[in-house]
Amino acid sequence: MENTETKKATIWTRGYICALLSNLMLCFSQHCVNSLITKYAGFLGASAGLIGIISGLYFGVACASRPFAGPAITMANKKKLMIWVYIAGVVTNLIYAVAGGVGVFIIARILHGLQFAFVGSLGLTIASDSVPREKLGSAVGLYGAGVALAMALGPSMGIALRDWATLRWDEAGGYTAVFLLAAFFMFLAIIPTILLPDMGRPEKGALGAWYKNILATETLLPTVFMGLISMSSTMFNAYMVPYAETLGIPNIAIFFTVYALVLLGARPIFGKLADKVDIDKVLIPSLIIFALSFVAVALGRSLAMMLVGAALAAIGYGAANPSIQTLCIRTVEPERRGVASNTQFFGMDLGYFLGPALGGFIVAGSGYSAMYLCTGVIPQVICLILFVLTWRSLRKRLY
Repeated sequence: MENTETKKATIWTRGYICALLSNLMLCFSQHCVNSLITKYAGFLGASAGLIGIISGLYFGVACASRPFAGPAITMANKKKLMIWVYIAGVVTNLIYAVAGGVGVFIIARILHGLQFAFVGSLGLTIASDSVPREKLGSAVGLYGAGVALAMALGPSMGIALRDWATLRWDEAGGYTAVFLLAAFFMFLAIIPTILLPDMGRPEKGALGAWYKNILATETLLPTVFMGLISMSSTMFNAYMVPYAETLGIPNIAIFFTVYALVLLGARPIFGKLADKVDIDKVLIPSLIIFALSFVAVALGRSLAMMLVGAALAAIGYGAANPSIQTLCIRTVEPERRGVASNTQFFGMDLGYFLGPALGGFIVAGSGYSAMYLCTGVIPQVICLILFVLTWRSLRKRLY
């Protein structure tokens, strides 16, 4: 009996492996084009102001679509829905590839935002539904490692392909080649999704009316935590390059490589740790480390100090993110994991949207160092205080 239980307590189920592989292909599809989106919009003729709007449109559409995505993810057949979501991803990247002007590009951006509203929370729900409850932290941590791997390799892969194709054909051909690669990765993601075991759907009426599955009120506090750390984490992508330029620090791209590589190791390690100890034992130190990373970046005046900040940020975020995701999922009954995942993505979208806007306002008034201290340290302090004050009540509600 003991051996049987041991075999059951593993994350390596067919459903989880398929979800993991699909997510890995999805992440490569996204990260090989993410760094080129604004440059492609400019190449197509978008003005500087319009480029900013187009960049934020992705998260704006995703956030606006989540009231529909939550009920669909919770109440529909997850396997069939995921297949259609990935097919939509293939089509979206093909539209990017053939876009001859800004109008078509905006249409593709809107479709991409719609897809994003479904794909993240749907994939996380399928992965968490496929593993034992006592292995949830390990599963979520390793699942997110695909993001770090794609973050480390995807942008370089996309830029290298664009440059090669531009030399072989022209600049338009360079961008087309990158989006065709993204469409190919998305197509590959469909294959393990087809191999998923049938997830079925809840019995009709079991979860109540559709509007009751838009938000999981039980997860609102963890969603606030997710919004705060997301608002801070996005500041590196948004402002690190111009910040380094003002300081005269060369080769700042290494910052993102170090961040991604450390994150790749941190997420599965701390996710597994969250299964063995209470979440507070992981989340509290991780928030402190994440805050210290912004102190290092704000006060740093050399590449070495920036890389210290990158490593600290990856450790802090790599531990905090899967801990909060696990907390979100464990605060609801198993059949409501879809709406819980969707709710925490509301916080993530809002953080990604508000962070750069708030950062730009602070940079204009006080400079980059002050911006990193304000948008990095203060949200983590708020998150830490809220968590300490509410942990006892949250703990009682965990499933």
